[in-house]
Amino acid sequence: MATGFIDRLLNITETMMLADAYTTLKHLDERPEVDGSRVALMGFSYGGMATVFAAYEQVAETLAPDGQRFAAHASYYGPCIARFDDNEATGAPVLMMLGGEDEITDPERCREIAREIEEGGSPTDIIVYENAYHKWDGSRPGPYRIGRNLAPCEFRVDEQGNAREGLFGLAMDGPFMRKVILGLCSESEGYLMGRDDKVRAKSNRDVGELLRQAFSDHGSS
Repeated sequence: MATGFIDRLLNITETMMLADAYTTLKHLDERPEVDGSRVALMGFSYGGMATVFAAYEQVAETLAPDGQRFAAHASYYGPCIARFDDNEATGAPVLMMLGGEDEITDPERCREIAREIEEGGSPTDIIVYENAYHKWDGSRPGPYRIGRNLAPCEFRVDEQGNAREGLFGLAMDGPFMRKVILGLCSESEGYLMGRDDKVRAKSNRDVGELLRQAFSDHGSS
């Protein structure tokens, strides 16, 4: 079982997280007490990145061919390291929340991805919280430094779902290549983290507004 940061990064892939998310959505949609059209997806850090990936129709169609789709996507401080060749989106709104002092996210690259998702059909907002570090909703005050920094990594995902790194075009097609590619592109000095109660409260209100609007839209359709 993957436990440490590096172990999780190498052994728990984005596809695994996405498959779990869409399998859960299908399960909820099949339950009579749940309105499957009013389920949102929320993720934190690496899970936040997967939350954004889930908004692409290419991903949704592969993992939920029966048509289940999330009503909204909320990403807390997700790294923006992958661009999709096919930017068609599911149509559900996407909220990307970033820390102004978070070294693992590149706001400009996140804005480029947000523009592509919006062009693909999903309204997308980015909120940058000034002076916030990574994991502003965590339990430990900071700043303190951990892990490896993925911000320098860049990938392209083609229409068949194959991910290639941006410098040499190497395909991430197995555990060994995943280890090699992430080892080459990430930086060993890590990134800063730290709890910020004011930012936590503000980001939770922003997610609440996203959900209020998304569920209201579903109720009127």
